[in-house]
Amino acid sequence: MKQLFEKYKTLLTDEEGLKAIEAEMSRQKEDAYETFHTQKTVISEMAAAIRKTRNVLLLGMGASHFVNQIFAFQIRKMGIEAHAIPASEFLYDPIPVDRKVVILTSQSGESVETIKCLPSLTGNTVYSVTLTPDSTITKQTRSIICAGGGEKAYAGTRSVTLTLATFAFAAEQLGQIKFEKIERAIEFEQTDLAAMEKAVWTLFSKHSIIATGRSLFAPLSQLFALGCEELGTKPVLCNETGMFRHGPMEILDSDTALVVFRQEGELGELCTSFESAQKQSGCALIVLDSSGLDPLKNAITIPCPTGLDINTVLGMMTTFQSLMVAYACGKNPRTGLPRYGSKVTVSE
Repeated sequence: MKQLFEKYKTLLTDEEGLKAIEAEMSRQKEDAYETFHTQKTVISEMAAAIRKTRNVLLLGMGASHFVNQIFAFQIRKMGIEAHAIPASEFLYDPIPVDRKVVILTSQSGESVETIKCLPSLTGNTVYSVTLTPDSTITKQTRSIICAGGGEKAYAGTRSVTLTLATFAFAAEQLGQIKFEKIERAIEFEQTDLAAMEKAVWTLFSKHSIIATGRSLFAPLSQLFALGCEELGTKPVLCNETGMFRHGPMEILDSDTALVVFRQEGELGELCTSFESAQKQSGCALIVLDSSGLDPLKNAITIPCPTGLDINTVLGMMTTFQSLMVAYACGKNPRTGLPRYGSKVTVSE
């Protein structure tokens, strides 16, 4: 995706933020493998605890929460009771944690709401996934420490990929995925630059962007929307597809880009309903397509690894990250340099 960034960085007035993002993304593959090799024992231990209790609560904020949701969907396929809720929600409206494995995710290990949850978890089996070895969460939980140290760039790329890879490795320990398939996902590189270019320019040109997906691909679409908002500084609506079809579809028009994350199987088949929605509304349709099915008519289709599980999502990471970063370069001349926020949120 370096070609894509080289082209669109010419739109920036300050390249420092983009350079930091590029540096993080360039390390994702190497750090994913390193995480597996150095943290395999703790990942196996966490998987064993999940298998034993069959009841999991995942807590995190921002992108961490959406990755938690992906893993919750994945292990629910084994009949495990798994719920991912924002740490802020648990903090002020807690749910019972007895006989649950609790997993905290925070790339910095210092997210204020997640830390504040710790006193309520005393006596529980608490694991965490973080990138920061000396953080508060690392010191107070049984921690899986992803390789490469803390992420420095604004908006999550490497941190999201490594957290997701960690959960994919846990799914492998639970017998859901073969390690060889995880390797293929990590190694996947998007080669359809023509489709990527067309999608970027379509996103540039439209007034409104909507992202949507189902099952594991619903939080994936949330990650895309979040990244576009953080980096592009423009609002992006995101609804789970079923919810989107219950009313919000009325906002579609010729000045809207609808970004669909499409998986294999029945839910991928259901996406064909967007063909008529596009025809009626005149909206632009962009599909990050892991379905293995015929492309949707009149859609910009970006092919991704075929599947419907957490491993498929892992294989899509660099594609969706590259799309959101390139889009942001056209909307925000200081992409990657925050105006109001900070990398680590330490106050509520």
